[in-house]
Amino acid sequence: MKKFLTVLYTWCLLLLLGCGVLLLVSAPKEATVSETENRMLEAFPSADAQSLFSGAFSSGFERYLSDRFFLRDNCIRLTNAIKDRLSLLSDADELKLSALDERVDAPTENEPEPSGSDEPSVESVAAATSVPTDDKTPAPTPAATPVPTTEATIPPDETSAVIRVSMSLPSPMPRTPLYVHSAAKDNSLDERAYINLIDQNGSRTQIAKYYKCFIRDGAHILNRLAALLPEDGHMYVVQAHRGEHILQYTIGLDRYTAYESEVEDYLEPLLDERISLFRCMDILEPHIRAGEYVYYYTDHHWTPLGAYYIHKAMIEAQGKKAVPYADNRLKRQNGSFTGSNIEAAQRVLPKGTKDYVEEVEPSLAFDFYRVQNIHELTPMPLNNPDAKGYQAILWLNLRPWKMIRSYENNGRKMLLICDSMGMAFAPFMAYYYDEVHVVRPHSTYYSVKEAGGTIKQYIDYWGIDDIYVVQANFFTGDLYRVELARSIGDEP
Repeated sequence: MKKFLTVLYTWCLLLLLGCGVLLLVSAPKEATVSETENRMLEAFPSADAQSLFSGAFSSGFERYLSDRFFLRDNCIRLTNAIKDRLSLLSDADELKLSALDERVDAPTENEPEPSGSDEPSVESVAAATSVPTDDKTPAPTPAATPVPTTEATIPPDETSAVIRVSMSLPSPMPRTPLYVHSAAKDNSLDERAYINLIDQNGSRTQIAKYYKCFIRDGAHILNRLAALLPEDGHMYVVQAHRGEHILQYTIGLDRYTAYESEVEDYLEPLLDERISLFRCMDILEPHIRAGEYVYYYTDHHWTPLGAYYIHKAMIEAQGKKAVPYADNRLKRQNGSFTGSNIEAAQRVLPKGTKDYVEEVEPSLAFDFYRVQNIHELTPMPLNNPDAKGYQAILWLNLRPWKMIRSYENNGRKMLLICDSMGMAFAPFMAYYYDEVHVVRPHSTYYSVKEAGGTIKQYIDYWGIDDIYVVQANFFTGDLYRVELARSIGDEP
């Protein structure tokens, strides 16, 4: 009997080993998009002598195995569902964790904001607004504009040509440890600024909270950046709002009269006089109420049209005329996509609701480059021809720097410091600047070492005149601010 069990165990082990090898061989070797996580999965590392001896291959292979295990997306969805059902965290527990999670675990920007029991869920808003979920019922949009629910097919003659290049996505940079935020010292995590929905009777429903200590820290970092500009330089800042908050407002337009953000009220007095602060929802709310497609329904990003309206407000505030949206080269992707908020959206929107992506290119002569070591330029198409959904826009995850160079001879250059919301914003700025430089100060996509210098050195080398900051995650935790603070290079 013992011999039989030994043989059985041996054969089971060999079978599992064979299955593992088969799955490894059949798994995609190139970088692909995970719709569940809304990010690029690791590509199989190149096996050359240098990578083998340096250890780069082993670390890259480890990340590849982590991204390619069997039924990964299904396991993630199941795990998230179980955690949601079994969570025993109190509101106080969640407040503590929300202040620490981005320092300790360095999560990606696609993770939802921490919320406690005092904040309504998407389901509660849906119940209050009686959103139907029958398959045949149109999506609850504020006007006659329907939610895109069917696959969109673009005729060949309407699809603009793209230049394909052989450019694999680099391996993610190792995350660096983050220092303990000063909030732990001043014990100010109980001070918050809220995003509220205003009811018809004037009552407020809190849908998101931001710690004021994070806002104060962010204001200090923004002021440091403004000090790097030349005498005639200026900084323009917008706190982009996330799609899950906009969705709650959109599905309740018959109930809510306004969308209120206290973040800008607290932030504006803390900023240097050379910084102009723009209020995202003051700009976009009229377009949302008019039924325009300015935010995706299943994703946390705004659409290029939403980014266009933000850019338009910034440009017109400078006394310039914004180029009409329709004057750009617009290419609608074949098919539809579902984004990072699909699970929440499915609870309140009709089954089958999907989004479509419209890629934007300026209708002027320009070149687009990946920038390394401050001055090394690699020409590329403006949008990733091998990615779908929002991932395609301005090579969402490409690091460390990007640059759009136009030939309008405007005589000025700008730096866009952003998270993923800035990808749809950047192309519109090519009309007003000779060079649009883009950096995403997230440890997965950027490091001073790979960039070849600090932000201060970059500004000095390229002669940057103005800075634009377009962020949705700047005040939600430490990650973006700490990485940006480290990279500025203005302090010894």
